[in-house]
Amino acid sequence: MKLNRIFTWGIVLFLLAACGPSPEQIATMTASAWTPTPLPPTQTPIPTPIPIDLTITITDETGSPIGGASVVFPESGDDAPVQTNEQGQYSWNNLSGEAATFTFFAQGYMPGTADQTLVRGPNDVSIPLERDPFGLLPSEACAAGEKFLYAEDFQDNRAQGWNEIDLKTPGWDIAASAEEAGDIILSAQFSEMLGEGPLSSRLNEMEFGNAVWRVNFLIAENFAREQNWFSFNWKHALNPFDLGGQQVFDSRYQIPIGFNYFALRRLQQPVTNIGIGQVKNPKAGEWHLVEISSHEGLTGVWLDGKRLLEYEDPQPIPPGTIGLELWLSGSETIVYFDDISVCELSAPFISIVPVEP
Repeated sequence: MKLNRIFTWGIVLFLLAACGPSPEQIATMTASAWTPTPLPPTQTPIPTPIPIDLTITITDETGSPIGGASVVFPESGDDAPVQTNEQGQYSWNNLSGEAATFTFFAQGYMPGTADQTLVRGPNDVSIPLERDPFGLLPSEACAAGEKFLYAEDFQDNRAQGWNEIDLKTPGWDIAASAEEAGDIILSAQFSEMLGEGPLSSRLNEMEFGNAVWRVNFLIAENFAREQNWFSFNWKHALNPFDLGGQQVFDSRYQIPIGFNYFALRRLQQPVTNIGIGQVKNPKAGEWHLVEISSHEGLTGVWLDGKRLLEYEDPQPIPPGTIGLELWLSGSETIVYFDDISVCELSAPFISIVPVEP
């Protein structure tokens, strides 16, 4: 019996061995189990293009930066003018193309254009501007201690911000001076199309408080007629406003110049319209500089560096803009203007005209 069991187990073991894999198969299976799975082929990454960046610097002919210069750069995606900072610079990033066309202009300099081919990466472009011999520089418009706010010298045949003048409505013209070749000036002349109405214009949007307004002007010889007069309107309100429950539609200091007078008036119509003072009118046929200043309620009128009129207002007129208003008769009646500027005051006013020893 015992021999039979041993014989039976032997047969079973033999059959199991015969049914299983051979040593060679086991070796192959083991090697296959340790073979790494092939990875998909790697792709070469596409490099990101280097962006085109640009910094433009506007300088004068000596290399000094011009702050506040205007630059038009249509290829940047915006054709509106941008202003350079105090270092004369303006920057763009991630520009779409390599071509660049600039138009630039700055107060007191000749306008111009420039073409530039840009490269990928940072681009630094410096453009010098040529000085306009008849242009009004901000540094010339203001005296020491004053802050430049506005200037118009008409050298680009424009009067930005003065709608009637800029569009050359009847009576207004911007043209070359008959006295100085290259100088562009503003003229105001009688026009029958105006009828009995005034020839007038004022600067839009800007308002001034403690400041001085300077203008060069010349009255033609034939201005000396009783019915001719014009005025500089200082701190002229842009919109009506309420004053003590009453609507004020015209608020300003008015400096009228007639055939025999030069005056100062205070207007807040319909509340007040009073005369402050009057002196003899400026000499016709000559250029004069008028300076109209206001500082902490003290308003003064200066002609060619001499104080002619002054008024300390107990209720100072609020900030306003500047304007010109002319009542003229006769086709030959004409008044000329040039180099209009406004500078902020931080102290009582002193004329920019040097004091004669």
